[in-house]
Amino acid sequence: MNSREYRQWRQRRRAAWIEANRRLNHPDTEAERLIEFAIMWTPFGGATEEEILVHFGMTTCRFIERLWQVIPESNCTRDEIRILASAYPHHRRTGGPSG
Repeated sequence: MNSREYRQWRQRRRAAWIEANRRLNHPDTEAERLIEFAIMWTPFGGATEEEILVHFGMTTCRFIERLWQVIPESNCTRDEIRILASAYPHHRRTGGPSG
């Protein structure tokens, strides 16, 4: 194992430890997965349509709709909700032209 591989192994190990010991954002595991995925992608302006389809099998509009259905029951902080709202605005229209 070279130094790069060792460093990557340590990072994965630390990430696994953090994951195992972090507080849950939602008691429902599917909702928790959805929130964590959304939070992970917020620095990039939200997840791409392809990533959402691969991980959840739904359209971006449905993902955003589902995200905002589970947020009220979550343990997300105000800052997390504000950040999610900037990347996944929940006032989008789901059909027809915007106007």
